[in-house]
Amino acid sequence: MKLQLKTKVTLAVASGLLALGAIAQETPADGVYKDRIDWGLLMDMSGPTSASQGIWVNGFQDYMRRVNEGGGINGRKINVLAEDNRFNAATDKIAYEKLVGQTPVIAISGMGTSASQVALAPTIKAGKVPIVGTYTATKALSEPVSPMVYNGFCGYKQMAQAGVGYYADALKLRAPKVVTVAIESAGGKEYHDYIAEAVGKLGGTAHHVTLKVTAVDVTPQVLEIMNLKPDFITIYGVSNTAILTMKALAQYGMKTPAFGITYLGAPAIFQAMGPQAGANYNFISCFTPGGADQSAGNRDMSAYADKIGRNGMQADINYVSGWITGQMAAEAIARLGANPTRARLVDSLSKGFTVDSKGLAAPIVYTPTNTTGPVVFKLFGYDYGTNKFKAFGDYADYAKYTR
Repeated sequence: MKLQLKTKVTLAVASGLLALGAIAQETPADGVYKDRIDWGLLMDMSGPTSASQGIWVNGFQDYMRRVNEGGGINGRKINVLAEDNRFNAATDKIAYEKLVGQTPVIAISGMGTSASQVALAPTIKAGKVPIVGTYTATKALSEPVSPMVYNGFCGYKQMAQAGVGYYADALKLRAPKVVTVAIESAGGKEYHDYIAEAVGKLGGTAHHVTLKVTAVDVTPQVLEIMNLKPDFITIYGVSNTAILTMKALAQYGMKTPAFGITYLGAPAIFQAMGPQAGANYNFISCFTPGGADQSAGNRDMSAYADKIGRNGMQADINYVSGWITGQMAAEAIARLGANPTRARLVDSLSKGFTVDSKGLAAPIVYTPTNTTGPVVFKLFGYDYGTNKFKAFGDYADYAKYTR
């Protein structure tokens, strides 16, 4: 009897230790469970910028879907909790607090509203939840460098440098006169400041023309542009910002070259413009649209998107960015092994890492002192004959502009 009792006690203790071990691997306050890890997204999925941000969300979710179909990461599936901020800073604050405490996640990606970044920057930097792969890069959140923030999209400064440098060289301009057309936002102001800096170094001048994010008529702005007579134009904003501006310019017979920021690199934008207006419009990007080349990463992403019925969505640069950010997040989790936590994720990220998208972008390198993200660019236009994007040169041709 004593022997049997001793055996039962031993088994009970062993069982209890196993249970404790299983519990120890769960940290619900960090969004980590035995069978899943919760990862948050803060993006506009139904507001004025949803045409681009919503597609980014699709790219991120699709990458994680593929990861989960392959068994997940170290035995856990990645559960994406996407919060719709509707491009509203107040809504974003509520959603951020929800993902930090109410339905906790191990990390957050996206943060696509510049006003929200400015408002939440002090809280994020002093908090415990890292932002891994921002959709927009404001000075408030990204400067000075913080181990809590990693930019995932093309930086405004590098967009400005590469775009201005390319057009100044291509058009053989010594002192270019440039107009920035931008929506009224913190990001729009920062982008124009970088344009002005890049143009100023060439001895030129830059003018800032603003419009509402919900604008449906840009006639006053186009008349102002015509009066300024710029050598070229750069556009910051949402899809309609580019479409309305380029179509209005075409209606007035203006053929001024223009380039949009990376976010405005979508087939739907060019198709809405039509060949007449679209012939004068390109976009600068640190990412390559699906179908624009035959790199391993491009083929891989495009094949999966076709497999799940995305109907050519991979050609939208926002989808590509979401996909690469998904890769960035998945690889960050994988490096943590069997016991991921927020604290371990922050520590791992802070030591530096590289994201190799196999050709969808040049390798993206993060270091303890530089979390800028993608810094190598090239210009893309749209071929209305083939309905595909075409690149003007290679990434290496533009490196001189962003050194």
